Amino acid sequence: MFTARRTLRTTLAVLGTAAVIGSAALPADAASTSTWIAYAGTSVNNARVPASSVSLTVRSPQPFDTVSFLVGGKAVSGTGTATLGSDGDWVSSAAADLSGYSGRISLTARLTRGKASSSIAKTLRVVDPASTLGSGSTGTSQRPTRAVRTQYGDGRPGAFTTGLRGGADPARVLTGDQTITTAGTVLDGVTIKGCLVVKASNVTVRNSKVVCHAPGRQLAVNVGDGVTGFVVEDSEIDATGTDVGIGWGNYTLRRVNVHGSADGARFGTNVTIEDSWIHDMSRADGLHSDAVQTTSGANVVIRHNTLDPSSGGDPLNSAVMIGTETGQRALKNVLVEKNFLGGGSYTLNVRGDVNVSGLVVRGNTFDDNSRYGAMIVPNGKDITVSGNTMGWTGKEVTADRW
Repeated sequence: MFTARRTLRTTLAVLGTAAVIGSAALPADAASTSTWIAYAGTSVNNARVPASSVSLTVRSPQPFDTVSFLVGGKAVSGTGTATLGSDGDWVSSAAADLSGYSGRISLTARLTRGKASSSIAKTLRVVDPASTLGSGSTGTSQRPTRAVRTQYGDGRPGAFTTGLRGGADPARVLTGDQTITTAGTVLDGVTIKGCLVVKASNVTVRNSKVVCHAPGRQLAVNVGDGVTGFVVEDSEIDATGTDVGIGWGNYTLRRVNVHGSADGARFGTNVTIEDSWIHDMSRADGLHSDAVQTTSGANVVIRHNTLDPSSGGDPLNSAVMIGTETGQRALKNVLVEKNFLGGGSYTLNVRGDVNVSGLVVRGNTFDDNSRYGAMIVPNGKDITVSGNTMGWTGKEVTADRW
């Protein structure tokens, strides 16, 4: 469900002799909220939950009185009473007994409101409570401190290799949301204090900074339908409060620092993301925060980036989230290689129902700061996984399987 929101439009601006930014009307921005179920503060979607008594929480923007949980039509919990939280969400928890269950199950939350009731079902994975979580299949035990693990100078993109050359914000400032309508526009050394919509092809943004602090806005940098050849390099996208830092297709990110949004980069068709740092995502209701995510597309390269959505001790959802829930409902020819990946419930998560051909995951280095494991991918799909290692041990990472 999407809700239209107002945005500011600005006057024409001219940069150099050829770069023109127009103020044409933009599509309505959108935000979405939904009911979700959490375990240990993270969405249960595809999560690994121990086969024991666990506390599950439902959050909803819609009022409800009570919640209870069922598996296969059988009640596995008592009834929890809902209260209205300070953030405007209705919240309720109940202890669900998952003893005796194993593998992938469908969990149903039944919500009541007076004499009415409604249900929401989520898929989770029930595991042996004694199993090792947070390390994929590497079986790690003793871990060094996070400071030791992440500061070993391994060549990962970060603050010194991405973003603005020289570090300082460009002095040339455009205030308010901007729309590019002239093909071939080059923005070089510009600070945009607003969000950016690209409606023309072969546009380049270089050594610039986009500061789009717009809670409820869908995209900080919106690559319009039909646009091709959009390039962002040596730049920063501060998308604090937005749903997505940049999306959807036909763009290249090169040495870009993206942070603050719920999802960093959404990629569709003909996308290359390389040598970039996408980090410190934000948690937003109804969204599963990922550094990069796709829900369909083709011809994608994600190469030599640092991708970690973690923020303030919250690992959030995934560094790389792959599915085919929208659009053509298919994914073709995607390469994920030589990245430094961290955070998430699973750091790299490929949905079990994905419709994919030609997905290659190779030569990536994983941190061990995920909630459940390094990666999970489905069996029986055209997916190649090879040469991925846990950074601080050098051990090969074997994917968990659906």
